[in-house]
Order: sequence, then C-alpha cells, then structure tokens
Amino acid sequence: MATWSELPEDMLCIIGKKLDVVADQCRFRSVCKSWNCCLPPFAQPPWLMLSEPPQLENLNEASPSPPPLRGFVGMGCCGGEQQQMVYEIELPEAHQRRCVGSTGNWLITIDLYKKVHLLNPFTRIQIDLPPQTRLKFKIPRNAVATPEQHRDVLLRKLVVSSTSSLSKSNSGGSSKDCIVMAIHHHWRKLAIARPGDRYWATVYTPKNLFEDIIFYKEQFYAVNHRGIVMVCDIGDGQHSPTASMLTQRLPQSMLSHYQVKYLVEWSGELLMVIKTMMKKRKRKKLPLYKTENFDVYRLDFTERKWEELNNLGKYCLFLGFNTSISILPDNYSGGLKKNCIYFTDDFTFRYRGNDILGGSDMGVFDLEDKTIRPHYKGVSTCYYSPPLWLIPPLPMK
Repeated sequence: MATWSELPEDMLCIIGKKLDVVADQCRFRSVCKSWNCCLPPFAQPPWLMLSEPPQLENLNEASPSPPPLRGFVGMGCCGGEQQQMVYEIELPEAHQRRCVGSTGNWLITIDLYKKVHLLNPFTRIQIDLPPQTRLKFKIPRNAVATPEQHRDVLLRKLVVSSTSSLSKSNSGGSSKDCIVMAIHHHWRKLAIARPGDRYWATVYTPKNLFEDIIFYKEQFYAVNHRGIVMVCDIGDGQHSPTASMLTQRLPQSMLSHYQVKYLVEWSGELLMVIKTMMKKRKRKKLPLYKTENFDVYRLDFTERKWEELNNLGKYCLFLGFNTSISILPDNYSGGLKKNCIYFTDDFTFRYRGNDILGGSDMGVFDLEDKTIRPHYKGVSTCYYSPPLWLIPPLPMK
C-alpha cells in the first residue's frame, strides 16, 4: 500500500504549483509535513486586495458561472518584488460589490440593492449596517439612477472605530462598541451607525466636503477638502451627533483640486498627509492623473497648527480607501520599507469623472528621495472597486 508521505518531492512540487486557490493549498499543506514543505510560504500582510476580474460571459442560463476568484497580494515576506504571488480565494459575498473601506480584517461593501455590509473575507462572516436608503441625504427617489449608480456614487468612504467585537457579535455577543462613520452624498457629509441600527444618524458639521476620517484616541476626526479638521461628538443617542472645528483651513497656496487628504495616527500623534497628483494637462495618455508627491504634517494640539514632518522614522504608511494606518515594518516578516507611503488609487474625482478604470495610480513613495516605485507588478483595474489595502491587526503578545 502506497504511503502519501513518500511520494517523490519533484512530483509534489509539480502538483503544488498547479494549486491556484488558497483553500486548496491549505488542504495540500495539511496532509503531512513533507507536503507542507513543498510549497513556498504564504505571503504575509499587509494584503493588497485586487479588483474583481471580469466574469466570462456564460450563455447557459440554466447553469450560471460562479463568481471569479478574488486575488490577494502580500506585501510582507515572500510578497516582495522577487517572489510576488497572487493568492486567490473564493469570495462570492463580494461579487459585484463596491468596497468603500477596510479596517483590520473587515471590508465595508455596498451591493446593487443599496445594502451595506461589514464582511470578513477570510471567515466570510457578514454583519449588516443600515442600507443606503436610511441615509438622510441620498439620491432622490424621483431621480433616474441605475443600481450601479446607487452603488458607485452615494458613499465615498467608511471607517470603523473598532473591530474587536465584530467576531463576537456573530456568536451572540454585542457589537455596540463598533461605530461606523461614512462620508456620503455629493456634498460629502458625515453620518454614523452601529451594527443593528435601522438608520444612519447625520453628523451636523459647520463645513462639508470631507475627504478622510480617523478614530483617534476614542474620538472621530475628519478632514475636508480645505484641510479643516473637525472633531466629532457622536452623542448619547438622545441628541444628534455634531462636529466642531479643530483647525482652520490651509493657506490657498497649499490647496489644489488634484489632491487627496488623509488623517493617520503615527506614534501616538495625529498626522495629515496630502497626496498631490500631476495635473491633467500634463498627461497626454492614460492614466489622466498620476501621483507625484506627498506632504506630511503633524498636528500641534496646543497651538492647533500643523508642523511639517519630513521623516516617518521606523514607520511606513498605508493610504487609500482603507482606514489610514501607520505600521512598523519590523513587526512584519520583511519586504516593507520604513519611511515610505504605500498608496492605492482612490482619486474617484478623476477616474469615475472621466469614465475610466481606477487602479492604475498605485505605488510606494519614498519620503527620503521622493521617488515612486510600484508595489504590485500586475494590472488590476476596475471602475467601481479598484484595489485596496487589508491590514489585519497584529496578534496580542
């Protein structure tokens, strides 16, 4: 009787190379130690979740094709430039959905039926949030809009305060300490909700046109297109959430329509990062825009003023549709470079406004020499949901 563990190593390697799906690779590894050693180690997070590839047309209506596999690229060990691999997993829950945020292991998605979900792509657990129809400011009922337009236009970005209780809530625990804040509407207003709520609560703010949100030291902060930062009082459930101005607008010389602003916690401090794109008139071919620079500022809470920061020290930043985050490369398995900004394409103002695919403008910006290099060698573009970062929290020591 043949022993599986005694199969020739070269044969195992050939079989292993033909396994494209992560679930199949896991089953292969679990057979025995010798089989496990025949596959290269999995790439490590942070993960770049790629766009959903186009689905091949199926003329057999009685047997529809399954949704395409979703690809993940690890930026950690074995995910670097020399051994970059795309790991594919089955994720039908995200099929044709737009991803408008990610915090920890969780994605925030919108489907074609105006429903909003928290989705863990690895456990495939879903948690409902109030639908888009329960926002005060939304697409009018009498407006002629397709399901795709409802999915793609109304919500800009969502950020979760804490994900620690989300897995527990699926087992009967409470997720009330999980608060989601959304930037929505063409005025880019703010609203909040918790899992289980029926409605989104509008946050009343003195200014609108917000670009990013962060949950920092137990409070939500938001920055708008003028660089004004506001701190939010989410209320006690009896009163409407409000926000007050923490900083004044930036000087006009620092502002441009070809910018995206982010808020990120760095070594306990609050940073504002400004991404500047090359203007359209300088671009004679696609993409019509291209990131050319990042500027980083640290907030002096006492003076309520920004101070330029030229070095991130041992940290690097991950920016895009995800919750903006700083991480220590030393906490991961290599492959990441300190004092760099890893960014994805979230400039919807241009790619959606020009009816082109998003996802072309991605890379790694080095704050020391001001150069930009790619972090993903392939091509992954999509009109409604380009690639975004998924950065699981580090295990507690």
